[in-house]
Amino acid sequence: MKTAEHIFNLQSELDAVLIMSQKNRLYYTGFDSTAGVLAFIKNAEKAHLFVDSRYYEMAQQALNEIDIDIHLIGGGEMFDTVYQILAENNVDKVGYEDNELTVSTFKQIKTKLKNLKLIECGDSIIDQRKIKTDDEIESITKAQNITDNAFKAILKYIKVGITELDIAVELEYQMRKLGGSGLAFDSIVASGVNGSKPHAHPTLKKVANGDAVTMDFGAKYNGYCSDMTRTVFVGKPSPEIKTIYEVVLKAQNHAIKNLASGMSGSEGHALASEIINANGYGEYFTHGLGHSLGLDVHEEPRLSPKCKETLKENMLMTVEPGIYVPELGGVRIEDLLLIKQDRIIDLTTSEKNIIIL
Repeated sequence: MKTAEHIFNLQSELDAVLIMSQKNRLYYTGFDSTAGVLAFIKNAEKAHLFVDSRYYEMAQQALNEIDIDIHLIGGGEMFDTVYQILAENNVDKVGYEDNELTVSTFKQIKTKLKNLKLIECGDSIIDQRKIKTDDEIESITKAQNITDNAFKAILKYIKVGITELDIAVELEYQMRKLGGSGLAFDSIVASGVNGSKPHAHPTLKKVANGDAVTMDFGAKYNGYCSDMTRTVFVGKPSPEIKTIYEVVLKAQNHAIKNLASGMSGSEGHALASEIINANGYGEYFTHGLGHSLGLDVHEEPRLSPKCKETLKENMLMTVEPGIYVPELGGVRIEDLLLIKQDRIIDLTTSEKNIIIL
């Protein structure tokens, strides 16, 4: 089980931290529940998890080897019981996830914990989540393996006449069949002229001969996300879209080869953008080069023109240059990288050289 020591170190004034979002309860405990509160109290021997009857028995079984007190509460009594535990431990200043709460939940804790001082600590949680543990890296690697294998399977399925929606559904089926616990995000499938829309939704458009088909998709495993993009061709591509593919691939290869720990996000972005600009497509590269991921598919830091944060060991970063030309189409290629102190590990194994089906 992860601790909140990092948060207390960053915000020394805090006496306790309340974790109320589903994903952050999962992050700290490894136990997934749609409702509940996790409380860390500074210098206390144990954390406290408050759950209702739907999750009490499962929490006891899942966390029986972890030094944590599990409290059974009724839904309406949640914050009354939380307040009681905090008061017993002489808590005065409480950190809360300001970037995760709904307005209604915030109003509830303001009412129930009115005698305590509430202090925002969401950014400190985000900061802790940037550096992945070995267990997190293992789950993300497994999620990426599932995604790579789904891509291999989909190549046998794509053909002239099939719809974008058909491809998206088949991708989800394959990721589930291969062991994924769900989708990291709604799959993006764009064929032909639809490829000029970076986050196009799958439609009933049928794949035509000569179309580029861009697929951006990812599986979840143990709650952790993967993310990859591949663009393939159904039949012979036009000379221009083939050239675009070659430029994108060159930009991505250059970025992966030269990305390094200690480099800023803006420097990383420039590795690809300088290649795309030099080939005359700069105006059609309309987004940042990549992003981190974990429990969310988009996490900090970013590879973007404005990101000055530096890459550190055990961060995960996508590298996904793209060129999108209205009324022609587009190409994106995306790999998932693990940053190490002395090297970069590409967790994506799928073929990147041009594929013509």
